[in-house]
Amino acid sequence: MKKSLAALVLAVTIAGSAAAQSPDAASVVSASEALVKAMMSPDRAALEKLLWPELSYGHSGGAVDTQATLIDGLVNKKSILANVQLTNATTTMVGNDLAVTRGRMSLDVMTTGTAQKVEFNLLMVWQKRAGEWRLLVRQASKL
Repeated sequence: MKKSLAALVLAVTIAGSAAAQSPDAASVVSASEALVKAMMSPDRAALEKLLWPELSYGHSGGAVDTQATLIDGLVNKKSILANVQLTNATTTMVGNDLAVTRGRMSLDVMTTGTAQKVEFNLLMVWQKRAGEWRLLVRQASKL
């Protein structure tokens, strides 16, 4: 139930940022929503369809994951995410194949048996290849 509520809050928050944007921006918002759902209920196939193999996924603490290490960590429950909320999200199109999303994220995460609530600024760079939007770069920074 908490996961469904968190996903709904995220969807409404992100959807508001795409209200007057292009179809591509709306597609990026949809991909963002799908990524959060796939990360909260880890599904390897779904995650692979949302993350480019060249992914650079930076955490606010300085660690950087690749597509493989991020997916493995989620699928093998090294990190468990809950109550994910992205607020003040904006998506800006850069040409026809890049989009930049910025916002503030808060979530509950369980890592190596330790639960914590984290909040950070978030930057995501989405790339479109062959009509498909996937995350290429993600960087979190401390507030």
